[in-house]
Amino acid sequence: MAYDEIDLYSGLAALHWSAYDDPAWDHDFYKRIVEQADGLALDVACGAGRLLRRYLQAGLAVEGVDSSADMLAVCRRKAEADSLSPVLYCQPMQALDLPKRYQSIYVPCGSFTCVIGQENALEALRRFHRHLLPGGVLAFNTYYGDWEDFDYNDPAKERLYPTDWRPHVVKELGGQRRLVVERRTTGVDPVEQVVNEQRRYRLYDGDALLAEEVHAGQNHWYFKKEMLLMLRLAGFVDVQAKGDYTDEDFGPQHSGTIVFICRKPDTAA
Repeated sequence: MAYDEIDLYSGLAALHWSAYDDPAWDHDFYKRIVEQADGLALDVACGAGRLLRRYLQAGLAVEGVDSSADMLAVCRRKAEADSLSPVLYCQPMQALDLPKRYQSIYVPCGSFTCVIGQENALEALRRFHRHLLPGGVLAFNTYYGDWEDFDYNDPAKERLYPTDWRPHVVKELGGQRRLVVERRTTGVDPVEQVVNEQRRYRLYDGDALLAEEVHAGQNHWYFKKEMLLMLRLAGFVDVQAKGDYTDEDFGPQHSGTIVFICRKPDTAA
């Protein structure tokens, strides 16, 4: 199956992601990054503007970029409803080429794992470096992959793919409209650190099925030391790995969310 990084964020999938509007888990962490950097910020993979819109409402200077035009259309609609006019760009992060440089760049919600392959990941980091002002800060999170159901040494224990469809979430959309989402894993490769999945979206009005779509996506799970090395290769300094949006260095006590914070050297061009 050919991989399209935009597919899982298009059509009814965009409607699904736009319904995630809870700022709680990472809002304060990235807001502090932007405030301390004290200048124009870039929200990479901003999606429907879950954080972007709140930061603009708080008086922070933030622009957004996302690879999905459908997600950006949702972001614009939500922003207009809040009397906001964000500056938005449609580009993948590994091809980032914007007319400005920023004091801070952040990539929320684990979206960096949508960059598949080390070459693309390193290119994305280099482009972040290029788009930062000297002394500018980059912050983003990744997750550890879960390979416990896959055993190369015992084929009998390997999971058969695709897995069965299983319930994921139901999003109430107002009135009797709701979006029912199921998901299944279509492949896991712990050597390449890649997970493939599909999500099935069913849009209902009461008991009437209005639309049904299936979208596919991938995630590449980057490990701590691997990412620390790539960040240094991309030119960043003062590289830190924090756990679960805290100020603690990432360790086994954390749930698996690693937040990387680093800086472009003050003398960098």
